[in-house]
Amino acid sequence: MKRLFTVLFAVVAVGLQAAPFISIGDLKLYQAYAPSDSKAQLREYLPLGENFEHWNRLASVRVFKDLKNPKAYLLTAAAGVTKSHPAARYQFLVNDKTKELILDFMTFPPDSTKERFAEWNLMRAKVVEGVGLVVYQYAMRVYVIGKETGPIITAERKKMVGPFQEASFEEESAPHTADPTSAILP
Repeated sequence: MKRLFTVLFAVVAVGLQAAPFISIGDLKLYQAYAPSDSKAQLREYLPLGENFEHWNRLASVRVFKDLKNPKAYLLTAAAGVTKSHPAARYQFLVNDKTKELILDFMTFPPDSTKERFAEWNLMRAKVVEGVGLVVYQYAMRVYVIGKETGPIITAERKKMVGPFQEASFEEESAPHTADPTSAILP
């Protein structure tokens, strides 16, 4: 029985590791959602062991074929954040190397949400020739609301802003399952 459990665990672990993943700094996030029927191409990624019901870190890539203005998209996103979440705060950062604009914002769920959390996000957008507007996002949820929330978010911001700016968001696969057709969005 012990041997069967060991083999089963190994098979599950290999399956998870074989899933496409992206890296943001030292953090690996595995593809968890990629619907084929969305208007905007969408892929979402979670660290191993996390799920959509209760996640701590999430990254996404969206492609809008008909949009061509990164700044307008981020300004609209910032306005939407404060409209839908009146307590939300945002700021814009500029990548010193690429001059890309980065939206840095914090939101909270509506009062009707059962589980309380704070969600911090980074978002950047760029036009990729022949693809459209590509939007990259990194988010962290904190389920401890109170005086601890600020220092947790501040530490994550210090740790992740640089890697987020540098991240290519190109999918990788485990070496034994490498598939050149899995290289998706820039």
